[in-house]
Amino acid sequence: MFSYRHGYHAGNHADVLKHICQMLIIDKLKQKDKGFTYIDTHSGAGLYDLTSEQSLKTNEFKQGISKLADYAGVQETILAYQELTSQYVKCHQYPGSPEIARMLMREQDKLHLMEWNNQEVINLKRQIKGPNVSVHHRDGYEGLIAMTPPELKRGLVLTDPSYETPEDYQLVVDSISKAYKRWPTATYAIWYPLLSKRDASQSDGFERATTKHKKSQKMLEALSQQDFKNVLQVELAVQDPDTFAGMYGSGMAIINAPWQLDVQINDCLAEATPVMAQSKQASFQVNWLVEEA
Repeated sequence: MFSYRHGYHAGNHADVLKHICQMLIIDKLKQKDKGFTYIDTHSGAGLYDLTSEQSLKTNEFKQGISKLADYAGVQETILAYQELTSQYVKCHQYPGSPEIARMLMREQDKLHLMEWNNQEVINLKRQIKGPNVSVHHRDGYEGLIAMTPPELKRGLVLTDPSYETPEDYQLVVDSISKAYKRWPTATYAIWYPLLSKRDASQSDGFERATTKHKKSQKMLEALSQQDFKNVLQVELAVQDPDTFAGMYGSGMAIINAPWQLDVQINDCLAEATPVMAQSKQASFQVNWLVEEA
């Protein structure tokens, strides 16, 4: 259950999508001077070596951050992402979400980083440090509920489990729903994989959804049925879902999405998708699963 190591996947197309969304939400929070809380439930090592054995075994960063390095347009969000990540890439590194958050935070903001893997939490503590950074060796689902509501009432929760086990999908729904009741003012950003063509006719629950792509769909449906103010769905597919075997893309479900975030992400992906595409069928979508009344 705890064998997942993100080093094999650091800087891939899923990280690009996730971290662009993360940067945009943090930027929204920084529009007010008052501090906010950032909670990362599955932090990983925080910073990754792109020359490591893990990274070179998969070379996934070559279909992610390396592709976006070719972008020569003027889209503001992409340029901000390029500027932040380039200082690491030139040193053959890629910053995970904890390091990106640390770089963007101010002295009045607080970071809480959780990681359950014994080795990864050691790496996290060594690599991500600061007066406003707290690293917790604990299960992210349990920790999220225990740590909410924080003292600073505005904030962002980023949760991106490995989904190695089928239970992860239900645990995401359960933990986010409980945390939301305790901390309803936060924005919750949930990453999920797109692994194969979805079966829209599937009508059973999590326990009967036998493939991971069906479980992703069930998770989105379950989130849509909660008492959330709004839920924004963002998906980027870099491969053809009908023919590609594996993770053809990924998505973000964003609860309490701030004003105009959908427009910003749509504008960004309209230009990023052709650059990131590995197939003519590459596509993106930004839509509301739950729209604010």
